Amino acid sequence: MATPPDAPPALGEPRLGARWVLRALAGPSAGLPRRPARTYAVRAAGGGPELFLELHRVPDHPLRACYPYGAHDLAIGLVLPSPDEAGAGPDPAARLLRDLVPALFTLAPRCRRVIAAPDEDDTAAQLALEQGGFRRITEADLPGGSVVLFAAEPPAIAGLSTALDDMPH
Repeated sequence: MATPPDAPPALGEPRLGARWVLRALAGPSAGLPRRPARTYAVRAAGGGPELFLELHRVPDHPLRACYPYGAHDLAIGLVLPSPDEAGAGPDPAARLLRDLVPALFTLAPRCRRVIAAPDEDDTAAQLALEQGGFRRITEADLPGGSVVLFAAEPPAIAGLSTALDDMPH
């Protein structure tokens, strides 16, 4: 399938620095429209449980039906380790998210929002997202079930006032 001329460039690999080991699990999948997901296994450089990360462009993901997305917005999916694997200490998923979000905004400078949508019953993922700097936005129904929508925005966007008095007239 041909890529439209106004489509965002293909996603590259986020640069997480020396604190993380990122291993690509799957390359572009045949048959998917425009831009396929990128899938990675991620582990802290010092050891610990392995997490699984998927990166998508929102226009190519069912989340596109949940909010007025931008053409360059990104969606992430995160599979957390089991409580037995995670062990004690700081949550590796929250630490990963705090490093991942700035790396994604560097990777895709025109991205205005990184979105995550864990199942509504997945309280562990929701907590990790909140601790990782995401804001809970709303609930949504997707073909696969109900999810909770979370978003992270670059500081320049997140800091903009939305008060009516601050809007240009």
